[in-house]
Amino acid sequence: MNKTVLCIGASLVDELYFCDNCIIPASSNPAQKTTSIGGVISNIAQHLALLEVNPAIITAIGNDADGMFIKSSFDKSGIDCSHSIVANDATGKYVSILQPDGNLYVAVCEDNCGKYISVAYLETQTEYIKSFDILIIDTNLNIKTIQWLIHFAENHNKQLIIEPVSVAKAARLATLDLKGVFMITPNEEELVAMCSNDTLKEQLLVSLFDRGVETIWLRKGAKGSVVYTAKHSIDLSVPQIQIVDSTGAGDAALAGWVFGYVNEEDEMTCLQLGHTLALETLKRKGTVDTSLTPSALHKHKKTYYND
Repeated sequence: MNKTVLCIGASLVDELYFCDNCIIPASSNPAQKTTSIGGVISNIAQHLALLEVNPAIITAIGNDADGMFIKSSFDKSGIDCSHSIVANDATGKYVSILQPDGNLYVAVCEDNCGKYISVAYLETQTEYIKSFDILIIDTNLNIKTIQWLIHFAENHNKQLIIEPVSVAKAARLATLDLKGVFMITPNEEELVAMCSNDTLKEQLLVSLFDRGVETIWLRKGAKGSVVYTAKHSIDLSVPQIQIVDSTGAGDAALAGWVFGYVNEEDEMTCLQLGHTLALETLKRKGTVDTSLTPSALHKHKKTYYND
């Protein structure tokens, strides 16, 4: 393993409410709550730390109890957050309401990271950012910051991976110059949001390639996923499982893929590792499996994808 990884994006406190019965809109629904560290980029960083990739993170937290909880957890996990921002503000929060079967009903998010992780701040961190091989960012960042990071990756020969987060936030990419993006990881709805004019899937993919994206990893839920480049594609299905919590599966998938990539696995193995970590995450409450190890991930992969 010789590639170093820096994650840039939001860190939040996740509050997940698992409803006891099928949700009745416009009414109070009994539920059970869990609380944990969240935010797309934080979930990815936590998984990578458990997989011994030793990531660093640039994020923004508040100077409140939630922020100190996040910082302490990162320190204990071996995630270097020394270049992150502690703002005189509240730490962001993600609240989701889930059906009894674990599927997401609705979620809301309050996050100020876009305000604090600015171009001006990142320009003070250029030497630090240049020391990493792979940059992973989420679209919780503001548009100007995302564009700056894309240009930075292009100019300094870094492999930039973008996790679109949600349909609304994926739309921030619709008008950007994407030359310099190594990989982008949308689901089918986010793919549409990233392309302002085209409608057919083939047109959407060609549009992103024409705008400079090297690899598109299209997630299709229970139908698996496909990795596209301009020259070829790799399709992988997923086995049926009992879903406990649908939160964070995409984040886990990307972390599993990156783990394979930095360990120089082939394309299919990287994809299988990504699927495996997503499947394991779907089978438990919460976005991060704290019992995860590299050997456990490989063992689970053999269960799902018999080599």
